[in-house]
Formats: sequence, C-alpha cells, structure tokens
Amino acid sequence: MATHATPGTPGPSATGDTTVLDPSRRAWLPGLAPGRHRRPAPGAPLAPPAQGLVRLSFATGHHAIVTGTGLVGRQPLPDPGETVRHILAIPDATRSLSKTHLEFGFDEVGLWVRDRWSANGTVLVAPAQAPLPLEAGRRYRAKIGSRLLLSSVEMAVERLDGSSTGSGRPPILR
Repeated sequence: MATHATPGTPGPSATGDTTVLDPSRRAWLPGLAPGRHRRPAPGAPLAPPAQGLVRLSFATGHHAIVTGTGLVGRQPLPDPGETVRHILAIPDATRSLSKTHLEFGFDEVGLWVRDRWSANGTVLVAPAQAPLPLEAGRRYRAKIGSRLLLSSVEMAVERLDGSSTGSGRPPILR
C-alpha cells in the first residue's frame, strides 16, 4: 500500500510498504519509494553492529535510515534480478540527478557507495580529505561524517543519532 510521507505519520512497516514522496513537503523518507524492487532475502545482512544504523540525510530535507543495500536517484530501479532493501527516490526538479544515480550497501567494515554510471557524476567528500570524484562502477568507503555530491544534490552520512563525527559541519537539513 502506498502512503504519503508526512512528519508525525507512522512510517512504513518493515514488511515492504511503499512511501510516495510529496515533493512539495519536507518529509521523512523511510527508505522505500516508488519503483519495482524485491524484498530482501531472509537473513539479508544489516548494518554491522560496529557501524550501527546509518542515516542518509539529503539537502532536500529528506532522510532515510538504511540497514542494507539500496539505490538513490530520481526514480531508481534495480537491474533485472537485482535485490535491494532500500529505494530512495529524491525529488529533483532540475533533473541533474540520474534516475538511478548511486548504489550503497554494507560489508564487514561499514558503508560503501558506488556511482551507477550517472550522467553528472558523484563526488565523495570524506572528513579531512580532498573531494574525490567517484569512478563509475567502483566501490568506495563512505565513513560517518562523509558527504556525497550527487550532481547538485548533497547527501550526508550520519549515525542514527544525527552525529556526523569528524565532519566539522552541521547536518545539511535546511
């Protein structure tokens, strides 16, 4: 069942409900958005305990708590046969964000990201490091406190408590 995401409204359950974003409002993005996607396989890996739960916060005012693999874009779709836990559809009136711009997931070390051959590229800005344009198709480590520039859309990697240890910047929510 699709629902509109609005502050103060309970988010989707963990059983695969879908949230449709109303681009005219700042909304809580629970990690599922319109699109064809499969439920994760039973026992699919979650965020490692050492990393904890991660929140991806977007300059648009949206954020998602992520615990597995996912896709970010204007209208992200998994490849045929690909299974992801999160589909993050971010409103982008300028269309500078690709339909499926970025892939993310977790391994034993923590969060990784991969540019999905986006038209306008992705730049990783890790704490105390120079900006790094991502090579499409290659995985990069995205530590807590990192920011990603998905064309003109900014995304911050934060702990669930909202801290971005090491970034020296306030959260990007406006």
